[in-house]
Amino acid sequence: MAAEAEEKSESLPQAAPEPTLLLPRRLILFLLPPVNFFTYFLSCCAALSGFLFGYDTGVISGALVNIGTDIGGQVLTTTEKEWVATATACGALIGGLVGGNLVDTYGRKWILALGDVFFVVGAILIASSYHLVQITLGRVVLGLGVGIAAAVTPLYLAELAPTRLRGNLITIQSLMITGGQIAAYALGAGFETFRGGWRGLFGISILPALIQAGFIHYLPESPRYDVIRGREDLARQTMRLVYTDISDDIIELKLNSIRETVNLSNTFQERWPVAKRPFIMFKTGAYRRPLIAACGLMAFQQLSGFNSLLYYSATIFQAAGFNNASAVGLIVAGTNFVFTCVSMGILDRLGKRRTMLITYPGMILGLALAAVAFHFMTETTGGILVAGSDYPMKWTGLMLGMIVFFIASYATGLGNVPWHTSELFPLEVRGMGSSALTASCWAANILISATFLTLMNSKTGAAGAFGIYAGICLLGMIFVYFCFPEVSNLSLEEIQQLFSEDFGIQKSRVIRREHRAARHAARDARKLGSAEELA
Repeated sequence: MAAEAEEKSESLPQAAPEPTLLLPRRLILFLLPPVNFFTYFLSCCAALSGFLFGYDTGVISGALVNIGTDIGGQVLTTTEKEWVATATACGALIGGLVGGNLVDTYGRKWILALGDVFFVVGAILIASSYHLVQITLGRVVLGLGVGIAAAVTPLYLAELAPTRLRGNLITIQSLMITGGQIAAYALGAGFETFRGGWRGLFGISILPALIQAGFIHYLPESPRYDVIRGREDLARQTMRLVYTDISDDIIELKLNSIRETVNLSNTFQERWPVAKRPFIMFKTGAYRRPLIAACGLMAFQQLSGFNSLLYYSATIFQAAGFNNASAVGLIVAGTNFVFTCVSMGILDRLGKRRTMLITYPGMILGLALAAVAFHFMTETTGGILVAGSDYPMKWTGLMLGMIVFFIASYATGLGNVPWHTSELFPLEVRGMGSSALTASCWAANILISATFLTLMNSKTGAAGAFGIYAGICLLGMIFVYFCFPEVSNLSLEEIQQLFSEDFGIQKSRVIRREHRAARHAARDARKLGSAEELA
């Protein structure tokens, strides 16, 4: 019933806006798929969490080269820099675990509002810091907000978005994350020459948190959460606002499919108390397999090497001899943003699995050649980047170019897709699954951020560090091939069917083939009807 309702609704003809610019109609629909303003408004309001996520994780890169002796009257050591950078990931680990488990009790949107509180309090603590303990504590509090944003926003958007546009709308969060990183790098470049400018960098982040807190009042709850709480009239109203181009009968079919899923979820929760649910997730294959697919993919994303660049790119470029390291880091953030836009345009059309399998080789090649460039750059400095050294321009240029190539490949595929994977979990364990997903994200993030500078300054050196990341990416590509099915354009209920016996690689192909056959049959029927009318 659930899959049938989704298929019926998605097979209906969709209204498309008429192009108003001097561009081909197909190009306009490719860049801006037909969807009503209200859906975009909901997505953008929720995705402000993504902007804060990106800004507050990216801002540390510029801040570390600007702090100087402002904390404790002395320059931060390598270990202290790692503490400050890692503190946000530690807070995010806690925030994700707590936030993901609270959404079924207090709702999706109010947990997003709680995240805004942590964003504001954390920013105030950091901006007023004069001691290592206070700035580290502030970064932990900020991380609580980041963790909530990472766990709740994709779940909220996945449950709200129309099936055919779910990938595009969830990608808005990734777009906002990269937009936040660009803002952080741009402001970091502007503040780099001002003493104490890092305080302003963190203080600015209060504004978008307050804006989102104001918008929360206008955000509806997820229809699935409203049905869970017995508020079917509210769920129906929200669905009518999202699905403006389908009939009331189809909305009732969709509501019935949600009701069936919620009833199954309630039965599950009555049978399995909260304390026993982690056990059943690992014991039951239909829950364990999506857990492995989602958490494994997220871990490979974090371990790919991108976060080392996110947190420490200004430090790397400063040691490599670039004058304004934050400005050079802006190239990295800008590439990430541009190719996240590309990903938004192709993901649902090309498919999530196929996109990653196509872009993974580019990531591996970029990291491997960057490792080669670092090797030849640092031959005279013992394999370690030493600030003030005169490195050959041909190798620093190759290093920067390959990092940009890696980021372009990463942003198109792996940088985006793992944020969609909350859709893999059945409704009855979706909150817990989102928490586990966030935990895998930040546990891997902590591992990277807490070891990168130490690794760079050890015998491994920069070349070894980037070589290790290339190897991890190769393992990640193998993981995607065997463990991640194609889920683009499948309903949430159809996705649940994939993991019943295995990882669903073949079953996904069968379902998608059936969808294509149904669409072709409907198109042929419409053509035949038009021909008969003309006759």
